[in-house]
Amino acid sequence: MNAMKKNPQAKVRRFDEEFRREAVALLERGRSATQLSRELGVSTWSLCQWKKRYGTPRATALAGSGSTIHPGTPGALAPTEEVLRLRAELQAVSRQRDILKKALTIMGQDSLPASN
Repeated sequence: MNAMKKNPQAKVRRFDEEFRREAVALLERGRSATQLSRELGVSTWSLCQWKKRYGTPRATALAGSGSTIHPGTPGALAPTEEVLRLRAELQAVSRQRDILKKALTIMGQDSLPASN
């Protein structure tokens, strides 16, 4: 049987507007679209379409634009807990990288000259 054929007995699920808006609200609060789609039993494509339709204009514009808003510009977002957490994680990973670079430099050096 071809996997591309649709099952004629499969029922099409319809979701009311309230359900869609609540799902979008969860997305805008930082939930992962993949995780949320599994929990709600909807496709990630549907969630993205609902977000375009029912999402707040600012959240939808930021998600779709791919641009960065710099602090101090009108409409810039205040740092949130997530941003602060990610900055701390970036600093920790940067320190680890620097330590590994130094270790590789030391390990790559020739043996110390023998003292005779």
